[in-house]
Amino acid sequence: MTTPVQQKIRDKKRTPQQILDLVKSGDWIQPGSVGGDSTVLMKELAKRLSPQLRDIELWLYATFYPHPEFQQVDPLQEFHCIHEHFFFPWNRQARDRHNVSDWTHWGWSLGMWFHHYRFAHRQPKQRGIDWWWNAASLPDERGFYNFSYGTNNCNIFRQTAKNIVLEVRADYPWAEGGRFNTIHIDEIDYWVEVDTELHAWPQVNERLLQPKPEEMQIAHHIMGIMRDRDVIQLGIGSLPSACVAAMAEAGFQDLGIHTEMLNYGLIRMIESGQVTNRYKNIDQGRSVWCFAFPFDAEWYYDTVHRNQNLAVYDIGYTNNLYNLARIDHMIAIDNCVAVDLLGQQCCSFYHKRPISGSGGYFQFISFCSQSKGGRAVASMTSRSKHGSSRIVPFLPEGSAVDVPAQLSHYICTEYGIVNLRGLSGYERAAALISIAHPEDREWLSQEAHKAGLLPPKFPVPMLAQEGGDRRYPSYEDRRNYKIPFHSDFWGFDWDPYQSGK
Repeated sequence: MTTPVQQKIRDKKRTPQQILDLVKSGDWIQPGSVGGDSTVLMKELAKRLSPQLRDIELWLYATFYPHPEFQQVDPLQEFHCIHEHFFFPWNRQARDRHNVSDWTHWGWSLGMWFHHYRFAHRQPKQRGIDWWWNAASLPDERGFYNFSYGTNNCNIFRQTAKNIVLEVRADYPWAEGGRFNTIHIDEIDYWVEVDTELHAWPQVNERLLQPKPEEMQIAHHIMGIMRDRDVIQLGIGSLPSACVAAMAEAGFQDLGIHTEMLNYGLIRMIESGQVTNRYKNIDQGRSVWCFAFPFDAEWYYDTVHRNQNLAVYDIGYTNNLYNLARIDHMIAIDNCVAVDLLGQQCCSFYHKRPISGSGGYFQFISFCSQSKGGRAVASMTSRSKHGSSRIVPFLPEGSAVDVPAQLSHYICTEYGIVNLRGLSGYERAAALISIAHPEDREWLSQEAHKAGLLPPKFPVPMLAQEGGDRRYPSYEDRRNYKIPFHSDFWGFDWDPYQSGK
């Protein structure tokens, strides 16, 4: 016997062709987010771009699933326009080759930038986005679908779209929440079935990723400021693999996880027993995450499906600046593109070219360091693959400042790690020069003197090292310290340090 919920599910099923028959010229479309990327509907849309279906605007948010078909059918974007917050290779090529695709700054978890300000509305007809297409799991018997790997910004998108279409994938697990990780059949307009073999997620053997020697050295430096019971956030790339290996070698115990991206390395740490989440002061006992790349579809499914050790949350929780500032002993380890001698950090748009996007970099680097014993590590090799110094006198023209100088904390290269907090301008420049590539240090010193960033005559060395000279405390001295960031609201707690409660 068919239940009312089952009947609703049947009634709302459509084919991709039927959905695109409803799309009209001038529509604005949000095609999911990383981990929840649209596949079949985007491909069908690309087929139809023409003078008959034109002026389509795609408001992308870190679309990882490649869609080169848009460049093939409309390379100069005459019939469609892409607004993207985080460039991956497939759409970076469009920018490099044809100077198309609009790079948009992330804006505090995206939602605060335009989705909440421009597009959200209680009444669906008044919302700014015409279509939201997002991947989801099969529904349960009560009619709920799970956003799974792409929980991420779904709670924002559901408030900003007039029409909601789910692309249902049998290879997506049921990820335990958390919050805002499900949506009911009553909330959606239609759903389409995805052939997961035809539209398989790109597969990568993460086990074979080998960090470079300089990345292993960076990880070694970071281990010097890590302790048992730390709560970890790792970014994307081969450096996290190096850090995971270094943590295992160091033998850290009772670690916790609060991260934006769940990756292979973090899962392996959970399985090894190093991660227990036992001492987290929020979400105790659970590894908190926001999205994942299912690079090994079967293994990720088996790991995530109904796993009560994991809790997937929306980005408004995982990246929330207040939450990050109250997670004791949080350490964020993320990659950046360049840092200048003022301490300004760039990770997204550098020297007039989009590299990717700020992602969660701003929130984790800026606010993990506000927690009790918190650390935020901006890591990078001392030189780029082109041989240019990543530590520069000043960020070049046409560069975004993703983290301002006053919020910079630790900077790490293969030549060392320095803490910029509390340093004067002279000390900050000296510290950064000390971890630049040895062949770049003389040039950087000369430029620093020209700009007044190092003293012209005063003979005392300005290099401040943690636990060393210039009256600079070690991390151990400040492990229980919390900057009184919230003290105006919460009052002061003077024991053992002047700290927000």
